[in-house]
Amino acid sequence: MLKSLKSGSREALALLWQEENGHVLNLAFRMLKDRDQAEDILMDVFVQVPSAVQKFRGESALATWLYRLTVNACLMKLRAERRHAELEEENWGTIVESALGTNEGEQETDVELLTLGLNQLPAETRGMLWLKDAEGLDIKDLTEIYRMPSGTVKARLSRARHFVKDFLTRKQKNA
Repeated sequence: MLKSLKSGSREALALLWQEENGHVLNLAFRMLKDRDQAEDILMDVFVQVPSAVQKFRGESALATWLYRLTVNACLMKLRAERRHAELEEENWGTIVESALGTNEGEQETDVELLTLGLNQLPAETRGMLWLKDAEGLDIKDLTEIYRMPSGTVKARLSRARHFVKDFLTRKQKNA
């Protein structure tokens, strides 16, 4: 099978999928404790196989090598989530400043309240707002990532900021 995989055989890849997808999914689930993330890892691993198999020397079983790819993908995901959580905490002020049009010190905003407001947004828009305001990506980058015209990206960002600002204002008045 290894020779067929290295030659680019789709049939060999399909056979590997048939034999190992359940094992890869189970391993990813055990590491990540989240079914959706485990399914994402499963797809990522099998997308990597055609190019990664070229570097595989065959010193271990193909299944062992596949599990190593899976473990590495899971560890990278966990590291990225940890870094994301750390960055998220650091960058809440940037999002507050953008949403409210104030400096971080001028407005005392509860992070939990902001999180609640942001969670009201659709995931795609929330991600777009994060990438723009916290990660500092420009509109051009966002148009490429989301495959939308710049006007659409700008409109969604504007609506998201207004929504968060209105949400925070309403909640602060009720507090």
